[in-house]
Amino acid sequence: MDVSIYEVMKSFGVTAGSTCYCDFDMHPGDYSGIIFERGFFFLLVINGTAKLSDTYGNYDICSGNLVVLTPSTTSSIEHFDADFSLKIVYIVPSYFDSLPDGQPLYNQVARYLGNYRLPVFILESDRFSYLKQTMVLFGDRLNIMNVYHDGIIRNLCNFFLLQMADALCVENDDTTVFVKRENEIFRNFKKLLVENYRKHHSIGFYADSLNITTTYLSRVVKSVTGSTVCFHISKMLCSDARRLLECTDMDIKEISDMLGFSDQSVFGKFFMRKTGVSPLKFRMKNDLQRLDK
Repeated sequence: MDVSIYEVMKSFGVTAGSTCYCDFDMHPGDYSGIIFERGFFFLLVINGTAKLSDTYGNYDICSGNLVVLTPSTTSSIEHFDADFSLKIVYIVPSYFDSLPDGQPLYNQVARYLGNYRLPVFILESDRFSYLKQTMVLFGDRLNIMNVYHDGIIRNLCNFFLLQMADALCVENDDTTVFVKRENEIFRNFKKLLVENYRKHHSIGFYADSLNITTTYLSRVVKSVTGSTVCFHISKMLCSDARRLLECTDMDIKEISDMLGFSDQSVFGKFFMRKTGVSPLKFRMKNDLQRLDK
């Protein structure tokens, strides 16, 4: 059985608040997979090995790895050892946005997100041990703090984010400490894209929503990721189309409508251009592969 960490947080009422949560020393022996979605998740692998995956790729993770997951990604961990364990800090997206020290960390992970790679890092042993100690501070012992609980949480979050940003500066060989405006714009673009890619396929909508020109948005996205705005929109649409064709019995016209295409023919040409096969042939090929298994 798969378990969604977001749903676990939701059951505790964490996702509706402005605090962060840590489920540390987790041994998921009772689950076939762990799903991470709709939040900022910071994973520190303590023991064992596992397979981390998202729509675009698979990653082998092991002890010493730090993984940073953002709300724009849905990821899962599967095929883990019996002794696999990790520490997890979850931060509510709206709360993360209110933290002044979130941007330096985002600067360090933006290059990965822009190229559709999950930010997976190998930490030096000293930094790994220090980060592990910080994550433990998010545990139940904070509940004994009453009067200054919110202030303590906020300061701990800022310290935690800066601690990771400092470690990743070394990992990325980047000593830049000021907030890069282009990374902030790209982050806001990604947030808009995740929420609106099915309805809005043109760069104009995203530029207008960010109160900048299409030329400036194009330059920022190209600078941060090396790819165009249209590439990012198409990537999201194509990934969603593939998932719907593989995992649902919706007919192709329904999928076309759901993804915001003017008609099925336009969707078919788009899908053919991106994958080299028509939606129908893609579905038939996928069905045959399942039968062979």
